[in-house]
Amino acid sequence: MVEIIPSGVFLMSAIAYAAALGLLSMGLSLTYVTTRVANFAHATIGMLGAIVMLFLIDRVYYEGASYQLFIVGPLLSFVVAGVFAMIMYLLVMKPLQDKGNDVIGLMIATFAIDIILLNILSFLLNAMTGKHLPKLYGVNIGPWDPTIQCCGLELKASNFVLPIAAVLLTLIFHLFLTKTKFGVAMRATIENPNLAAVMGVNTNLVYTVSWFVSGALAGVAGSLIAFSLKDTSPNSSALIIVSVFAGSIVGGLTSIYWGLVGGFIVGLAEKLLTSIINALYNGYFAPALGLPEIAIINYEKVMSLGLVIIVLLFAPQGLAGVDWSKLKQKILRR
Repeated sequence: MVEIIPSGVFLMSAIAYAAALGLLSMGLSLTYVTTRVANFAHATIGMLGAIVMLFLIDRVYYEGASYQLFIVGPLLSFVVAGVFAMIMYLLVMKPLQDKGNDVIGLMIATFAIDIILLNILSFLLNAMTGKHLPKLYGVNIGPWDPTIQCCGLELKASNFVLPIAAVLLTLIFHLFLTKTKFGVAMRATIENPNLAAVMGVNTNLVYTVSWFVSGALAGVAGSLIAFSLKDTSPNSSALIIVSVFAGSIVGGLTSIYWGLVGGFIVGLAEKLLTSIINALYNGYFAPALGLPEIAIINYEKVMSLGLVIIVLLFAPQGLAGVDWSKLKQKILRR
């Protein structure tokens, strides 16, 4: 009997992956709704968090798995990635905007920054010598991920912490937007930047903070998703950015919270749906039809991009553009 439904451990790892994509997609949507820039360097900025984890393991936590790492690592990654994203905006994106570059030019600039950052990080990791690790490029840090016993399952700490971190950060960000004066100013800038500027809102400060928050969210996600990567290298961002953009588009690029939802949906689709389809095909259809076995589970990006096409066919503005109350009424009538 072929198992179609994944195990509890696999389900939890899929939820953790989806939570990481949700944070990354939310951050990408944040920079888009504030400055109308789709940041192609977003995933590589997230990999700064993974590199922070790598250095912490090499310098501090090499002797054994420590739960303290899952507090220090994300917090430090939050700051490092956030500061880098803020500097990127102040030194490159804002000057380009001030000189009248259009959205296409700004997007190409983020792509250029992504290539430059990726190569610089790769060069540094290859050139540097670790304190305990023999090398710093392409290291699998999974062995430093301790296990947690929960509901009869032996879960990796990163798979347990990631969903909690996503919920907490989303809640904190929501309270920041709704309960603080600066958060209200940020919302006003998102809605109508020209009117906000007339009302005395420092829109430049809002844009700077939004890039910091975007990078910080990416850093936290990258620091924790690093434990599930085959190797901690900047090149991993090349595949992650595909899923991040897919999540933002599915949710709707113009909505921060729907970006989070879109990233979560794409993450589950890549892991769970691909696993189920793989089990169905190789367990039933291939033997019955005399077809060769195929590791469909390796083609998870096809699932996410296919999901983008399906969503855009029925909801061109993404899930954020769907009139859910009207859709609910139609369903109830039937």
